[in-house]
Amino acid sequence: MKRAWASITEVPGGTEVTIMASRLPLRRYRHVPRFLRATSRIRKQLADSEGLVGYALDAQLVRKTFWTVSAWVGRDELRRFDRADPHRAETAAIKPMMEPTTFVFWSGRAGDLPVHWSEVRARVADHQSATGSKG
Repeated sequence: MKRAWASITEVPGGTEVTIMASRLPLRRYRHVPRFLRATSRIRKQLADSEGLVGYALDAQLVRKTFWTVSAWVGRDELRRFDRADPHRAETAAIKPMMEPTTFVFWSGRAGDLPVHWSEVRARVADHQSATGSKG
């Protein structure tokens, strides 16, 4: 189940953006409904988040793994979103249901959005190889 790239804020193509990608694997299939409810609440927050350029979600339900990618006008805007509810509360609630997660950050240009899933997966894999992590 893929949620196509949702553009939230239009910015000039040459604008530098902060891109965040994540790989979020769940421990058990029974956690999928709870994770999807959290995702729904967080998506509503994203729609009103200042500084968000766009985002997408790839839910690989058979693998119990969720991928996200988002672009922000700056790291401070991303931090504000991360620390605000419902994101803060929902991530705390689902953390015990998660296998090790991976988050990757890089800079790009707004004109190069959306980020393709192949690039998201490659950057996550590179990060995992560099850090020796499986999550």
